[in-house]
Formats: sequence, C-alpha cells, structure tokens
Amino acid sequence: MAHKSFAVIGLGQFGRSIVKELSENGMDVIAIDNNEEVAKEVANDLPTTFIADSTDEKALKELGISDVDAAIVAFGDNQEASVLTTVILRELGVKNIVVRVDDDYYVPIMKKLGATEVITPQKAAGAALANRIGNDDYTDFYRLDSKYSVVSIIINPGFFPVTLKEMNPKNVYGVNVVLIRRGSRSFVPGGNDSLLPDDTVYVVGTSKEVASFREAINGKIKKK
Repeated sequence: MAHKSFAVIGLGQFGRSIVKELSENGMDVIAIDNNEEVAKEVANDLPTTFIADSTDEKALKELGISDVDAAIVAFGDNQEASVLTTVILRELGVKNIVVRVDDDYYVPIMKKLGATEVITPQKAAGAALANRIGNDDYTDFYRLDSKYSVVSIIINPGFFPVTLKEMNPKNVYGVNVVLIRRGSRSFVPGGNDSLLPDDTVYVVGTSKEVASFREAINGKIKKK
C-alpha cells in the first residue's frame, strides 16, 4: 500500500501531536508554521518542516501542498487565518481538508468553505473529562462522532468471569467490545474469551449503551 502524504499547518501542541502520530505510522508529512522558532524545533525530528504563512497561496503552492492526500489546519486561535487557509487549500485542489475550530459557530462556515471535516478538540476534551471524572471506572473516553464513543472501563475485582458469547454485549447492551487489556497484554477478543476481574475493556457505543454495559459488568459480583 502506497504511503499517504499529509500537510499539517500549525505546530502548536495539537498540530505536533498529529505530526508525531503520522510520522510514526510511516506517512509522508509536510509540517508548516509561521513561527520560526516553533518550526525549527519541529524540524529537529522532521526535516520536511517549513516556515511559511498559510494564508499565502504562492508559498503553499511552492511547498507542493496541492499534491498531498490531505491537509490538516491545526491551529484554532486565529479564525481569519483558518478561513483563508481553508479557501486556499480548496483552490489548490486538496481533496481532503481537515480544519480545527475552537468555536462551534465556525463549523458550518468551514464546511461551506470547503473543509471535508471539522473537528472541535476542546469540546471533545471537555466531554472526555466530564465522563472520566463522573465515572471512577472509566479510564479513557474518546468521542468518535456526535453519537458514538470508545470508552475503556476497569472491571471491578468482584466481577464473576463470563465469556463474551454468554454475555452477548452487542445484542443485550448495544456495545462492541473491541479490546481487552489484561496486565501487560492487550488483545482483540473473540466470543470464547472471558471478561475477568481487573481487566480493562474497550467498548464502542452510545453514552447510554456504555453506561448500561458498565453497570452490568460492575454489578456482577463473584459468588462465594
């Protein structure tokens, strides 16, 4: 499979995390920031890092942005620059344009301007925090879209072991168990695998479905 190429524009904490993950997954990445100091710091790990103004169409064209598979506009603190950058990327023919916004007001605007996906990381972070602090046995919470999330749940020590086939979480609770972490080992479970006390399980479902599943597994107390 051919490597995909990406442009990440804006190298704050959010942008850098994207650059890191894409690079570690073997993707071709062009990183761009208009701050020389920031760009030089990222260039220590990624040679294809450039100092450029993303609102300058000529500069983006010279960097070959029109040839990437996708561009991510990763800064959210300058809406005017985000708008101009999105329009330029569309004019350059970039097919996939992902734009970060920190204000829901701009979501439909960015989509109308050509963004194929708009993300609101601050909103997602807030939802994750609210779910983690509201549920002691939730260790991680990732919003997939407006409906579904991935949640990792620690099974309580008193849980009575049961196989996934017996529990039937998809049909009974509406969730999919996609991963089990047991000590230092992680694996994708099959129907004959059991849920055990102190396992961390990763499930996909709506908030209501996950809550129902969580109540079930942490309500099954081991028989004496």
